[in-house]
Amino acid sequence: MKHFQWLAVCVMTAGFAMGIETNESPRSAAMLIDGVAAYVNSETITIADVMNEVRRSPWVEVSGGRLSETRLRELYSQTLNALIDRKLILASARKSKLELQSWAVDNRVREIIEKRFKNDKAKLLEQLSEMRITEEEWRGMIQEDLTIQAMRYKNVDKNVEPTPSQIREEYDKNRSRYQTETATAVSMIILDPPEAGEDSVIIRAGKIKMALEAGETFASLAQKYSKDAKAKEGGSWGKVNPDDVFRAEIAEVVHKLSAGEVSDVLILDGYGYIVRKDEVQDARILTFEEASPLVENRLRMKEADKLYKAWIERLRADAYIKIFELPKNNP
Repeated sequence: MKHFQWLAVCVMTAGFAMGIETNESPRSAAMLIDGVAAYVNSETITIADVMNEVRRSPWVEVSGGRLSETRLRELYSQTLNALIDRKLILASARKSKLELQSWAVDNRVREIIEKRFKNDKAKLLEQLSEMRITEEEWRGMIQEDLTIQAMRYKNVDKNVEPTPSQIREEYDKNRSRYQTETATAVSMIILDPPEAGEDSVIIRAGKIKMALEAGETFASLAQKYSKDAKAKEGGSWGKVNPDDVFRAEIAEVVHKLSAGEVSDVLILDGYGYIVRKDEVQDARILTFEEASPLVENRLRMKEADKLYKAWIERLRADAYIKIFELPKNNP
């Protein structure tokens, strides 16, 4: 224990400092959150370093910060190993004397400010302040990220090049993997709740039904009656997956319709929805020419993953790594 300066605090309490809680009782959720997590050659990774990264995990965001101790320990282990790999790659970059030009970092910084902060640097600085990171430290992190990307390209990505025969073989063996999705062409007339002096949704829907029976087209009626942005396009939503695009009640109506059929008006929150299922495009196997880019990308990803793991294994084999396991909790 001489390498550690432990602060034993349960994760429920850590939630105050780390923004993470667990569903365990305070006693059973006790976890060490300070001290040495690992040595990587001459560098140290602290438990706080790991927990800061865990806190930024999408799993923590999705859960609202409430995780079981078991899941938190899994994230801790995964994150620690990722930090070890990061240090090994950066050490390899220094050994190979890889140096990034300052303009590369400048360009990346400008890109982030433009895309994530809409060219408002003040918003970036505000976020960094909340994270207790200086601008200089953040820029250093950007430089490290670019260095890791450059090292990955040098050792992995540039060595991945599927041959035409490999692409053809993958397609022939797994044709069913490369197919279009089922898509439904839908048009819709959306009726607003009535204002003073206007006909009700039911009355307007009745007029539309009569006009359809008299031979008017759905598109022309959508342009006349519908109040949404699709009206000028005849109410067409194009080919979509109804479950992904519409409310569940509307998607259910679409599924029940036959191609070319128009629904009765569906009233939701005061609005009226008249739906037409224009056509259904069933899934089909892509031709080799259509599928080739997808096949090549899949093979690239598969081979890159294999080469990356082998590269990291070599880096680990040549390094001194000492990981300190978190103690088990006492019942």
